[in-house]
Amino acid sequence: MNEIAVRLKFLIPTLPRAERAVAQALLEKPEMICFMTLAELARATESSDASIIRFCRKMGYTGFTDMKQAFSHALDESSIVTVEEISKEDSILDNLRKVYKSNMQALSDTILLANEKDYEEAVQLLLKAESIHFFGAGDAAAICQLAFFKFLRIGVPGSAQSDPVMQLIEASNMKEDDVAIIISYEGRSRNIINAMRVIKERGAKVICITKLNKSPMLRLSDINLFIATSDVTAGKDKVVRRVAEQMIIDTLYVSLMVRSNGKYERRLNNTSRFFEFNRIKRKRN
Repeated sequence: MNEIAVRLKFLIPTLPRAERAVAQALLEKPEMICFMTLAELARATESSDASIIRFCRKMGYTGFTDMKQAFSHALDESSIVTVEEISKEDSILDNLRKVYKSNMQALSDTILLANEKDYEEAVQLLLKAESIHFFGAGDAAAICQLAFFKFLRIGVPGSAQSDPVMQLIEASNMKEDDVAIIISYEGRSRNIINAMRVIKERGAKVICITKLNKSPMLRLSDINLFIATSDVTAGKDKVVRRVAEQMIIDTLYVSLMVRSNGKYERRLNNTSRFFEFNRIKRKRN
């Protein structure tokens, strides 16, 4: 049931009102669909038959009967996994366990949202890219810096600027054979959106790593790789939201490595060899 629950949870923000009502009802009481007809579910959720059919298709089913069977089968197999929030009554070890569980849940749920076609297209873009540039605001910039370091180490030119002006400069210098990887949890950062508009004007391709949501960033992106975060929080800070983004970056990195016919592996070996040479030289001095 967890797979369906994840898809419901992260589809809800993108839905119109009538379909959102259906999704919310099924998220709260997934068993209700098992004993209801299409008309009964429409009445219970104050929607319509047509809205439910559209919702079924957005969930990836051919129709109401197909979705009903999927829910019935899933309910027989498992239960919905929930993540507990941090509270002031928790011990340090309680916090450790909750953060661990939240991290693992975020990774598992992100895999459930993964579309193989989108990931495959993203890797193909990176294989053909002349350079790869990373864009992120706030703490997403830290993920971008780490990603830039990884790709630079295997000889892929690019950038990971954190300053908005420098991001615009990098964006304005991109070419058609370049690729931008945008990391933004909400997908609403004004500075990032401005940089994306420039990137698109330059004809470069854009891969976005973001949560499934109605955001202006999705309208400017060529490929969207979605994260799912069932997060513990401290105040308003979603403390593990970056772990899924890091997993996606690492997936793209290793996929690029193994599909490059040894080109990037040789470059990595060369880089490692020079690091080792400098280490030995310093030690002798």
